[in-house]
Amino acid sequence: MSGKLLLFGFDSLLNILALEAAVEPFGVELVPVGRTDYSKSLAVLAGLDTADGPVQPYAGGPLGGRMLVLCGVEDQLDELLTALNRAGAGPECLKAVLTPHNRDWNALSLYQELRREHRAMGGA
Repeated sequence: MSGKLLLFGFDSLLNILALEAAVEPFGVELVPVGRTDYSKSLAVLAGLDTADGPVQPYAGGPLGGRMLVLCGVEDQLDELLTALNRAGAGPECLKAVLTPHNRDWNALSLYQELRREHRAMGGA
């Protein structure tokens, strides 16, 4: 596997299977993240770090939309994004790349930041 794709807020098995089929040619592992894991860091969810201690499971509501985080796939980014859009992860799905800056963030923090950036750029 050359990288991982973290999925947040994808509740439909059909959507998940469509995305899995889209990324398979790229050797990317699909990782659907359950809501109780939203408080874990992105690096932990991507398997790059281990939690320093027990992490309180998230018990809140949904993020408010769908989000995906691409991990270790920078060399295939353009092609992957095209395939993901064709498979149903279009403009309404927030997308990010795992970076040294955001690797310690959790899903909630990243989602809020992406929504803020989306609104600042004129999105809904």
